[in-house]
Amino acid sequence: MSHLRDLQLRFQEYLIDGSEDIEQDIISTEHAIAEHRLGTYYNAYRIRLIDCLAVDYSALEKYIGREAFENMALDYLQHFPSTHPSVRWFGENLPTYLRDIYSGKEAEFLEELARYEWAQTLVFDAADSAQLLQLEDMAAVPADAWPGLTLNFKPALTWLDLFWNVPLIEDALDSGTEVPQKQRDDFPRRWMLWRHDMKIQWRSLEVHEAWAIEQAAGGANFAAICEGLLEWIDEQQVALVAAGFLKQWVGDQLVLNLDND
Repeated sequence: MSHLRDLQLRFQEYLIDGSEDIEQDIISTEHAIAEHRLGTYYNAYRIRLIDCLAVDYSALEKYIGREAFENMALDYLQHFPSTHPSVRWFGENLPTYLRDIYSGKEAEFLEELARYEWAQTLVFDAADSAQLLQLEDMAAVPADAWPGLTLNFKPALTWLDLFWNVPLIEDALDSGTEVPQKQRDDFPRRWMLWRHDMKIQWRSLEVHEAWAIEQAAGGANFAAICEGLLEWIDEQQVALVAAGFLKQWVGDQLVLNLDND
């Protein structure tokens, strides 16, 4: 058994690092020498990883082109070898790789595009939520309970702060429609992503909604959110605005339930 384990480890080292120690265990024939027989697995391993990366980063592949994507993927493999038992996580560090390898604004754009695509995969794979808060549930909340209400959001929800309009570009690249011109804002814009009926939904948030949902997800109650929104909203309107956000989030099926602290 130990011999088999050693053989497996040497084969793994060959696939990942190109170590030649395994060649002594491979029989050469008149039709194929050991190096060529091993090479079949060496190349197939990399092709498989490139294809998996292209699934997770399909827009990035289209943006830079297949040949450039393959070369990038092979270099990425050198910097971040696949170590997880599931190939699902091979692309986890690609945004970091793009930020560190490329330079200037192009590096920032590519890193944000990759980060946005990776966020989509995480949202798509997030746990299901069997029961979600409905609008009629809000109507049943007593008026005196509102100040202390806190929200629990479903797992299939996240947001990113991005300088570039990568969600619009990613959507156009994947749908085959006309790709908008790249644009960079002076300040980051928050984009929210969530899963609904097995599809990824997304939209941008105005700064006061971005602040409100972050506070709500962090455990702030309705009264605290209203108080913070006074930075943007008139005191006479702030409760209605906060309630409107909650209604929007419930309508988008983002909220699991309400608690009262």
